[in-house]
Amino acid sequence: MKRTKSHVQTLAALTLAACSLAGTTPVTAQQTTSASTVAAGLADAALHNAARDGKYLFVYFWKQNDQQTQSMQGVFDQATGRMTDVANAIRVNITDPSNASIVEQFGVSRAPMPLSLAIAPNGAVTQGLPVSFNENQLREAVVSQGTADCLKAMQDRKLVLLFVKQNIDAAAFQGARELTQDERFSASTQIVNIDPTDASEQSFLQSLKVDASAGNGVLVVMTPAGQPVATIAENATKDQIIQRLTAASTSCCPDGKCAPGQQCCPGGNCAPAKK
Repeated sequence: MKRTKSHVQTLAALTLAACSLAGTTPVTAQQTTSASTVAAGLADAALHNAARDGKYLFVYFWKQNDQQTQSMQGVFDQATGRMTDVANAIRVNITDPSNASIVEQFGVSRAPMPLSLAIAPNGAVTQGLPVSFNENQLREAVVSQGTADCLKAMQDRKLVLLFVKQNIDAAAFQGARELTQDERFSASTQIVNIDPTDASEQSFLQSLKVDASAGNGVLVVMTPAGQPVATIAENATKDQIIQRLTAASTSCCPDGKCAPGQQCCPGGNCAPAKK
């Protein structure tokens, strides 16, 4: 199953917003296969089992059994019932105390309800759809492995060093590898590898405006907010990469958006963002 639009900045912003609300309201879960349900209290196990089986887990969070909740539950059950080859599904009532950990884990106690979250096998939230959604939107939550890996790193608040090259060996991207071994950056950086010949990654690479057709490796650096801040040649040194990152943090970023915790420009005086 392929995602037709893989814009990691939009995904990261959406999923971080969906999961940023701190909450302690307890929940209960009902595992679903199509529209059927089984006993409550299986949310944590469902997460574990989906990851173990290499499947996505779609979670339908709800609070009040009103018309909107029932309508969206029908859409959710129908869509996920057709995706059993790649995904499991559960329903979670956030007013029941039997599985408090999942609502705390994803911070959804104050989120608009109903809410559908899609969680990749690696634990990345690839989609958050509050209140109203359709089947196509649910299907688009199944993203490429590269997208999911980047999202997981960004949701862990790490700087992503995306290596785009076919047949990556130990000699490739030496400068970036040295950066991850520097004690200043080792805990806050994550390497992700993508083969540009992988058909499933093409939409993602296009969204990043990466062309590796010439066979040369490309390094893309992305912030936890999902903003690509630099596209650099494979043979860039550690110092050159640091210079690019420093420049990005002290000047206006694309569309006037800045790296987390950084001023957009010296003194905070930015040129108007392009529309």
